[in-house]
Amino acid sequence: MTKPLLLTAAALLAVACTATDHHDASRATLERDLDRLTGVGENEQSSVHEPTTGGPLAADDAVRIALARNPDFRAEVLAAHEAALALDAVALGPTPMVMLEVGVPLSDMASVPVLALLTASLSDLVTREDRLEAASLRAQAAHLAAIDAASTLAATVRERHALAWQAQEGLRLSSERHALAQVEADRESTLASKGLAAVRRDQAALAMLASARAQLEQARAAHATSLRALAVAMGCGLEPAAWTISRPELPELPRGDVLATSMETPAARMALALSAATRIEAGLVRSGLAQNANIGAGYMQDEEGMKAIPITLQFALPIGGEGATRDERAALLEDAAELRAQAALQAAHVRLADAMDREAAARAAAEAIERTSLAAARAQLVRMRTLVEQGAATTKERDQLRQACIEAESQAVAAHVMACTVSAQRVAASAGIDLARESDDRRAER
Repeated sequence: MTKPLLLTAAALLAVACTATDHHDASRATLERDLDRLTGVGENEQSSVHEPTTGGPLAADDAVRIALARNPDFRAEVLAAHEAALALDAVALGPTPMVMLEVGVPLSDMASVPVLALLTASLSDLVTREDRLEAASLRAQAAHLAAIDAASTLAATVRERHALAWQAQEGLRLSSERHALAQVEADRESTLASKGLAAVRRDQAALAMLASARAQLEQARAAHATSLRALAVAMGCGLEPAAWTISRPELPELPRGDVLATSMETPAARMALALSAATRIEAGLVRSGLAQNANIGAGYMQDEEGMKAIPITLQFALPIGGEGATRDERAALLEDAAELRAQAALQAAHVRLADAMDREAAARAAAEAIERTSLAAARAQLVRMRTLVEQGAATTKERDQLRQACIEAESQAVAAHVMACTVSAQRVAASAGIDLARESDDRRAER
């Protein structure tokens, strides 16, 4: 009994120990790629899990906290880890199956009181290399899906950070607008009480004050809502969000050839990996090797002490219509996978192209507003303040220009936030390109 079992176990061990050169799907590799993608260094990892309580919250810090705490994204990372374990399971080879049968003789017809078998899946042994390659491609796709999820989350956090800053600035400007309306209402009320102004001007000032107060309350609500939205994206939705938001900065402009490299983005590479895995699996369907077949050996002894070594071979016969559909099923799988890959490549290219066009337009608009309307309003306000100090203008005229400056500043804030938002979308659409190139370089070195 011992020798056949040892031979079968040795064969399984030899298959399991076969050297392979497939995608590195380890947890360490994924975490390293995520760190490089987001710029989190080893010395910074311990300090990115909690929001800052001192200074303003920067967009980069918000992204790092989100990647460490956002539950949806961490689930994506765990899914990639599970795919890596699935690859390891295939690399370890088939799991041997033990069958032990003990019979009790009831008549002279009984002959096999003891039967012990050690079997292994013949299908797994024969298709191991193909299944290993398919599992490697699917692990690579899960790896890329996690990187794409990180890019998307980073873009979402940057957008919500910019919107929270806009709401914060909107609250500040609304407070100033309300203060100016209060001053104007007090001024007109005083003049009306002295008979120096018409009652309707006093009533108009009071109406403007009421409108400014309503806008201020709306700004407070929008500020609180935007902070909560940012907190949810950061994975801090159950904690009080009372941060001061720093002004978001625009990222560097992309290289001129970044659009030509859209097929190197994680989403495009993931589609190609899944398509390749499907083609391999379709080949197994076409060959019929995916059918369950077992081979093994064991030990048998009857009630009279007669001993034997049984050799077992179990497989399924494609009788009937099942075998005739293999080629058709495989062809459909391959065609569908090819079409999905083509659609994903086109989507990745268009996504990046659209993001780049929107970014160029938004940056131009933000720069134009900053240089023209806002700069002109501020310059006029400075001159008016000088005239007021010299007695050549009234404080009312100064306050009117300050009101115009507030409106120009609101437009500039909105334009800057739009530029930050579309820039974050472009960064997400082009993320992972450098990682793809370095991976290709490492493969070339091997």
